[in-house]
Amino acid sequence: MDITQIVMYIVLFLSLYFEVFLLITFFERSESKEHNTLVDEDSLPTVAVIVPCFNEETTVAGTLRSLLALSYPSQKLQIIAVNDGSTDGTREVLEAFRDHEQIQILNKENGGKHTAMNAALAHTQADVLGCLDADSFVEPDALIQIIRHFEDSEVAAVTPSIKVYEARGLIQTLQKAEYGLAIFVRNVFARMDSLFITPGPFSFFRRSVINEVGPWQHGHSTEDLEMCLRLQRLHKKVTNEPNAIVYTKTPKTLPELFKQRLRWTYGFLRNAVDYQKLFLNPKYGTLGMLVLPMSLFSLFGAVFLFSALIWNVLVLFAREFVRFQTVGLTAPTIQFDMFFINTSSILTITIALVVLTLVLMGLGKRLARDSYISLDMPIYLVLYGFITPLWLTAALYKAIANTGVRWR
Repeated sequence: MDITQIVMYIVLFLSLYFEVFLLITFFERSESKEHNTLVDEDSLPTVAVIVPCFNEETTVAGTLRSLLALSYPSQKLQIIAVNDGSTDGTREVLEAFRDHEQIQILNKENGGKHTAMNAALAHTQADVLGCLDADSFVEPDALIQIIRHFEDSEVAAVTPSIKVYEARGLIQTLQKAEYGLAIFVRNVFARMDSLFITPGPFSFFRRSVINEVGPWQHGHSTEDLEMCLRLQRLHKKVTNEPNAIVYTKTPKTLPELFKQRLRWTYGFLRNAVDYQKLFLNPKYGTLGMLVLPMSLFSLFGAVFLFSALIWNVLVLFAREFVRFQTVGLTAPTIQFDMFFINTSSILTITIALVVLTLVLMGLGKRLARDSYISLDMPIYLVLYGFITPLWLTAALYKAIANTGVRWR
């Protein structure tokens, strides 16, 4: 057995171990299915939803209308739309909402999403602060589902379930399955107090906690990741509400997806350096000892497996080329034995991983009120492993070189 096979065994075994661990945790730490949404309006906290906008003229009106349709007392809900120096017609679209009593419009020079969040922070005294990206839309009961978690005084932040909005084409269909898996993973991480991202679409924070930990930071263009890691470093509780459904527009093409994921992965790697004390630190429990190290390991593992696949394909082509030069063109021989079953360890673990991934994905979809099975799932399994290494490799290079990435 050569070193490549040894590393491959380690990567596959740890991946399988982690998925089994997530599945066991999901059933072992099951949450109550009782959701009390009939709450006393007088006891509800005041809430401010911040909508940072940069060149969102085609979507921001729909985003604001979905917020106005939320099932939440209007006198306790403030919406702050921040035009972060847009160069398209976003400002004009926002002006159409200026006279609405719940909506406040701010205009500022472009400085990035974190500066837009902090600009809005200075214009509200709400008890709970949230963010909604200007290309996302919420279901009417999403906010009330989230707010009930703040009845627990220990809760600092709550994350939602995020789905792809109107998935069309191969790239968005693939992401639809991916987001289903992310819903499951985010929910299990919350059950282990191990969430490390508070995503831009509709995550909420207790105002007193933001006052304590400080405002949003650049965070290597991933301010939502940085904020959550900061909360975890201070042992603040971050949880998840799977019934709070948010729809977000996703990249339509491979270059758009590459650019988005390059930013996400680069941000994770650079923030991992900034928050390295959380890794393998027993003070941070499952987050420090398992979730963060495995997230980093899976990144390198995916790059390694893809590289090994490419190498083996090249070796196969080289052998066939030599054989062609030696004996000329010959018809391939096909051997089939109905009593032969390939029981190699690598194949067995790979099949187990695929089946288990389907199970986790199905559970994630069910958590967010979808059916267990859908056609996007096999598309994800067939294609995702071949395109992910593209941005993982690029992000590794950029993170090592510390070149930075552009938001758009």
